[in-house]
Amino acid sequence: MSLSGGADPNNLLVATRSALLDALDALFEHRDAVIVIGSQAIYLQTGQAPVALAETTKDSDVALDPRALRDDPRIEDAMRAARFYPNPSSKQPGAWMSPSGIPVDLMVPETLAGPGGRTARGARIPPHDRRATRRARGLEATLVDNTPITVTALESTDTRSHTVKVAGLAGLLVAKLHKIAERVGTPDRLNDKDAHDLYRILISTDTNILVTKFEKLLIEPISAAPTGEALGHLQELFASDPTKLGAVMAGRAEEGIGEPETVSLAVSILAADLLAALNAAQT
Repeated sequence: MSLSGGADPNNLLVATRSALLDALDALFEHRDAVIVIGSQAIYLQTGQAPVALAETTKDSDVALDPRALRDDPRIEDAMRAARFYPNPSSKQPGAWMSPSGIPVDLMVPETLAGPGGRTARGARIPPHDRRATRRARGLEATLVDNTPITVTALESTDTRSHTVKVAGLAGLLVAKLHKIAERVGTPDRLNDKDAHDLYRILISTDTNILVTKFEKLLIEPISAAPTGEALGHLQELFASDPTKLGAVMAGRAEEGIGEPETVSLAVSILAADLLAALNAAQT
């Protein structure tokens, strides 16, 4: 794999940040609709979290708000003009590869993704091609909880920057919880790092701040239902017991580098504390 911008091939985070900037360049005309999500958003929002697992990600994820999308340029045309090409490995709608070979996924919140349901993975947001983006439940929360952040390159020779909406931590929790819950029935698709990302958010963020953000998500029509579902997943997969799947996954991500049992216990307690605080605030 060749890396653009002179990035160190041993530093995947540098390469994925470069790919994210490539995507932001490509989607500049749609910038009002763009929200950075996924692990890169978590790192941008949490900074140096006190966890053993280093910041790393193999891809970049971007959510698009169809309500703010322009008709022109078409998403597929904009991506191809920037030398992106469909990901030949996943073959999923919305799965692109950057010019340097880094996966970049373009996602649309399911509520705004048009007809078709989850079995129709491509979002129906004409005039854009249905394979240009992929629908995903839970991203609705990132439309409500986000903040502008200036995203810069991690390679010293790359001077690019974009001030763009980046998903907030409550929105990212909702999105991650939906992603994990959706894959529970297909263990081969589960990724321990997704659960550890949730631990990273909880351990680096004041519970009261998250409560305030969740209260807003629960009253906004577009995010209320997905947020309620996510809190149910948080209870079932993390808060109810440190031996539950999500808590175990979070701990397992630190095998060989940290303390898996301590992490599983901590994420379970933090999740339970958040749910208890949210319940108290609503009563």
